[in-house]
Amino acid sequence: MLRSCVSPAVLRPRPPRPGGSSASDSEEEGDEAGPRAALVEQSFQGLRRAFRAWENPRTETFHGHVLPPPADAFCYHAVHPRVAERCAALHALLQHRHQLRLARHYSRRLKAASDFVRRLLSAEPRPLRALCEELRTHAGHWAALQRRMRGDAWLRPLLLRRREAVAHMRRALGLLALQAARLLEERLEAALRGAARDGTPPELLADLFQGLEIYNRVLGELGPEPGSARSAAGAGCAAGMPPRAFPLQRVLALLAAERGRRAAEGLARLLRRGGGGSAVEEEDAGREAARSLPEALRALCREDERLVVPVLQALVASADGLWRSALGVPTGSPAAPSPRPGSACKAVRWLDATHAAAAEALHARYRPLCWEAAGAALGPRLELPAGGTGSAVGAARELQRALGPARIPAECEEELGRLCRRLQCRGALLAWQRDFALALGAGLSDRCTVPERSEGAAHSGTARLLQRLYPALSSALRNLPDGPEGGPPGSPCLRLQLLGCCLATAQASCSWLMGKAFQFLAAWALQQFLLVTQGDLQLLKAETDALELLVSAAFPEPEGSPQHLAPHRRLRSHHERWLCLQIRSAAASIQLFAGDVLKLFSTDCKRMSAEIFDQTMPLGRHWRLGLRAELPNSPSEYAAAAAQTVLGQVLQGAQLLPRDSQVPTLARVMTAFVEAWMDHILAQKIKFSLQGALQLQQDFALVRQLVQCEQYGLEPDTRQALLSLRVLQQMDGAILCLLQQPSGKAYLPPHGWPSLRQCCSNHGARTQELGASSLHSLETLEAAGPSAGPPPPLPGAEPPGRPRGAPPESYLSGGQQQWLALRLHGARRWRVPGLPCMAKSPEG
Repeated sequence: MLRSCVSPAVLRPRPPRPGGSSASDSEEEGDEAGPRAALVEQSFQGLRRAFRAWENPRTETFHGHVLPPPADAFCYHAVHPRVAERCAALHALLQHRHQLRLARHYSRRLKAASDFVRRLLSAEPRPLRALCEELRTHAGHWAALQRRMRGDAWLRPLLLRRREAVAHMRRALGLLALQAARLLEERLEAALRGAARDGTPPELLADLFQGLEIYNRVLGELGPEPGSARSAAGAGCAAGMPPRAFPLQRVLALLAAERGRRAAEGLARLLRRGGGGSAVEEEDAGREAARSLPEALRALCREDERLVVPVLQALVASADGLWRSALGVPTGSPAAPSPRPGSACKAVRWLDATHAAAAEALHARYRPLCWEAAGAALGPRLELPAGGTGSAVGAARELQRALGPARIPAECEEELGRLCRRLQCRGALLAWQRDFALALGAGLSDRCTVPERSEGAAHSGTARLLQRLYPALSSALRNLPDGPEGGPPGSPCLRLQLLGCCLATAQASCSWLMGKAFQFLAAWALQQFLLVTQGDLQLLKAETDALELLVSAAFPEPEGSPQHLAPHRRLRSHHERWLCLQIRSAAASIQLFAGDVLKLFSTDCKRMSAEIFDQTMPLGRHWRLGLRAELPNSPSEYAAAAAQTVLGQVLQGAQLLPRDSQVPTLARVMTAFVEAWMDHILAQKIKFSLQGALQLQQDFALVRQLVQCEQYGLEPDTRQALLSLRVLQQMDGAILCLLQQPSGKAYLPPHGWPSLRQCCSNHGARTQELGASSLHSLETLEAAGPSAGPPPPLPGAEPPGRPRGAPPESYLSGGQQQWLALRLHGARRWRVPGLPCMAKSPEG
């Protein structure tokens, strides 16, 4: 069996090894033993017809068995166990040989990839295209090794039985390939920046872009296969991230970033040339910069075009794969060679025209990226702490003035204009931060005792500081740029920053107005309360309403569903809408408070007045005294104290209010005060004699006296409006009810009435006829008893304190009966003479 299955050539003795070196030391020695081992493997394939081998997984040893001939049901030979043992050993040796050869291939590929990474880490300059070609070789190590394992029957079981070892080889080769790609990416990126920085020879540009094309293809082949290895490679890469390809957009962005940085450096030097020195020197330097800035902008544009256009032309001519798909040009668009004479020249001219058009299209894409990068790089240079906020804003204004006369490309003007608006917006926000801190600090200690006057109106110091916040926000909203932010990576969004500042300002104003108003009202500090609710409120309400309109104009409601936006844009849009809603809510709260504050104030004044009268107004005997010779001519102490506590403070605080706010405020307070006074009298059901009614008349007259007092400095039209209040006429009607006493012990002789008859005659001053339901004044009353002495002086034809010529208005019908019920009833009655203006009252 052995003679028929094993080739006789295998039995030839092997020659001695030269130098005693092993076969694994060199590739030549492995090749020398290769033919003989191949013959053994071929012979062993013949043994498989009569031999089977299997591996014990526990001991990792092989066992064999010789199969009987097909025709025999049972066959045994004494040599079979020995043959099976030798064949199993030969099977194990052959499989081990293949595994050793696999390990040798893996080690050599691993060493070659490691050497390539070591060369990339060194600073040795080498052509980029050659490096990218070599990267292709090292990136394909695992694919070649995997093909070898799948094509070899002796190694194929390793894919299933030695998965961890196979995964380790795959991971090691993949990591080296990715690290080499990452290092080569850094070299390519540095070369691109160098090409944009200074003039590069065309042959080097062609080598660069051809290498880029090869690199992109290699990375595309490398990307899908490693999968998890690529994500793990990020930790081993120099920058901590996996390598990235160089599509056209990234190439243009790198060129634009480098050119934009250089342009930003030149503009920053020119804009900061006026810093330092006296004011006159700075002004002269500013004028010189204003004259030279347009020329500098034109020079920058010309220099950029001079350096970048050759680079883009070399890109178009050298790497079709970079730009054809990005520009939508078919790969096979160049004209094919034609056998006709002159066709080659036509094809070259057509190709040159195509390349020129492609280079122009790439330059059109490049220009916005370049000046966007210039704006992003120029902003931080102008906002350095040494320059300050004012310097950055001044430079932005100077640059904005120079954009028109410079006559530069539209992309440059648009991006630099956006930069200027962004710098002004940030400058306004920095000014806002400073003023906001001052306003918050002032609000903690401001007691509103020293108001600040401006244009006839008084405001608190905190309100003035809060007002200073609004112009900065308005300027920022008007200068808010659209498009990309242009800030450094990780910086907060300028739009969200601005909305946050607007919301903080509106809420701070709302908190100041409401918090201080309730605090001063609870402490009954009416002057400070009126200063906040009538001075500060009107000022901050107008500013907040204007700010809300600007916010609505700068941040309009988005049309349609935001689902079509990118995730980060969708999140920012959601935040913007939420902040806008909060700003509108704060403005609405201030408006609602402005509409309800006077009502709240009058309610509290009425409550406080009711408490004062409940505690201080006397009851009983004080109001039931008999008629005396001297009628009351001064108000009671309780009335003076109550009027000074409520009306006096309000009149004092009204001096700080604008004229259009004085009448509504004072009218509500006076109405609340008088109504609380009269409601207290009705609730306590105090009985008034004639003497008590005259005293109450003097007390009530104190309200008009305070209004007419020169101390409070009210204008004549304001006084007239307050003295014409209906509540004062109702107060006069209540006095008339009490003065019409049904009985009394005092005696008034008949001769005391002639002057009264003359007053009420047709030729007298009183000509108004009072109906049966009207109240009668004291002049229409006549006593029936004998006189006890000289008649007391009677009040004039009109009640004191009431404006002359103003007819007494009847109190409400229900109130009239209540006041009539408060008259003191006695045994005697007054006799009323028949006067032409009188009708006998049913109560008389």
